[in-house]
Amino acid sequence: MKADARVVVQSDQDGPLSIVEASVPDPGPHQVRVKLLATGLCQSQVWWMHLPRQAPVLFGHEGYGVATAVGAAVTGVAEGDPVLVTWVPRQARDGRAPEAAVLRLPDGVVARSPNVYTWADHCLADELYVKPIRGRPADPLLSIVGCAVITGAGSVVGAGAVKRGESVAVFGVGGVGLSAVAAARVAGAERIVAVDVDAGKLALARRFGATDGVDSRDGPPSEAILRMKPLRCGCHPGVDVAIDCVALPEVTHQALASLRAGRLGVERGGRCVLVGIPKQPLELDTLSMLMKEQTLAGALAGSCAQARIDDFLDWYRDGLLDLSALVTDRFRFDEIPAAADALARGRIKGRAIAVT
Repeated sequence: MKADARVVVQSDQDGPLSIVEASVPDPGPHQVRVKLLATGLCQSQVWWMHLPRQAPVLFGHEGYGVATAVGAAVTGVAEGDPVLVTWVPRQARDGRAPEAAVLRLPDGVVARSPNVYTWADHCLADELYVKPIRGRPADPLLSIVGCAVITGAGSVVGAGAVKRGESVAVFGVGGVGLSAVAAARVAGAERIVAVDVDAGKLALARRFGATDGVDSRDGPPSEAILRMKPLRCGCHPGVDVAIDCVALPEVTHQALASLRAGRLGVERGGRCVLVGIPKQPLELDTLSMLMKEQTLAGALAGSCAQARIDDFLDWYRDGLLDLSALVTDRFRFDEIPAAADALARGRIKGRAIAVT
């Protein structure tokens, strides 16, 4: 039986967001229909709004809700399960690739998403994007785990491989960056430097575990970081790991410049993890990177597997990840277009959610 849904759609590049009423069909063999109770509002969705398209676009890639119907071949998810919808798929046992989400609109046009859509009160998703979270209390804050947390925390425990006693700098401490700061604290980093242009965000980052704050408006943050005393005897100044959540060229250059140099025959240099979405090309000083044995790694979703979500949920339960502080703004579902505008204008300090 079909479900009537309200769905956020953008027909034209750079055009307005519309809330349309559409029918979400019964699930196909590998699909799950979810009644969404809350969805995260992610900066990457603003990026999608400015891209060319051949069809109307569906938005949102992190949500929390209840599975209301499952396809005949679905395993691991049952009707009535509380679930997270995330854009990070798990691997199918048979190697099957997950299906992208589509939805036929009332005018007959098919709207599309590259993975899932959660800016809706009902959605249809491939089972590989749906993670059951049985035994967890009902909580709309969980909606942000499927992107903000898995990307930020994943960049630390995944691509960054931060070890106890190391130093970390996080460039851009919005929702993703705050998750990275919290993960660095859990990993046992001795120095955690938050870098931003917003004093309020820097203050919030200290609540998540930042030991130092650097305001980029006061000068190049790399210079402030390199002036900090090295944590290990004989080590060059700079951090072991820099997490770039912004990905503007000037920020990436500063993140790389904040890394410590390596010591030939002793240890490699620092590593920079790029998790923000680059908006333009970047020129690199590859000779400097070679001589200092430094690394720049792209990390989509922090190079973090969906299975790590259970760890992050445990962090929340145990008080190691404060989702209530991370979610700084809440909106009603019908306010999503206005919320997206606030997000684009940089008015969201942490993460925003919309509750249906």
